[in-house]
Amino acid sequence: MSTEEERVDQVFWEFAKASDALLVRSLKRTRTFDEVVDDHRRLEADFVARMADSAWGALEIKRRIAETILALAHGKHPPFEVCREAWNDLIRLGFTNIEKECTVTGFYADCCAYDEQPAEGLAVLEPLLAKLARGLDEAKAAQQFTEFYEEELERLGDIRDDLLAQQRGEQIPGRRTRRIDEARRSSPKEDGTP
Repeated sequence: MSTEEERVDQVFWEFAKASDALLVRSLKRTRTFDEVVDDHRRLEADFVARMADSAWGALEIKRRIAETILALAHGKHPPFEVCREAWNDLIRLGFTNIEKECTVTGFYADCCAYDEQPAEGLAVLEPLLAKLARGLDEAKAAQQFTEFYEEELERLGDIRDDLLAQQRGEQIPGRRTRRIDEARRSSPKEDGTP
């Protein structure tokens, strides 16, 4: 391994450590989505600069930050346009591998279901499901492990099924949506207080 490769590996290790610590802080309920995005963008700027001449390293740092921001959007439920912007940022950067693509596509499709945007969620899920089905067929033909493809097809297929049900106007038991959450927040509590 060259000295430059060792330097890049060291920067990635330091980034992972700093990113994990920041993620823990970001998950606190008191932290707003805007605050956590600002924190992550500062972290991104610092570590992209530290990557110096490694274009690949800088791109991977940007991807990790974009993935984290989408994951935080999935958990903190900012307005849907913010989730769409985070998704578009990832699309622009590309995916490191199919595992990351499955994870973040699932986050975005779930955001689409939360905000009752089934057409948009299906538009990102269906091509990935087709890609996974092809990968499963190829793995079977080559007598390779198929577990990854089977698990992702099931997990993402469940989200697709919810989106299809939403498209038909059906209620999905157990599926949280922004509309349901807002109705719960605005309804009076059992003790009569708002």
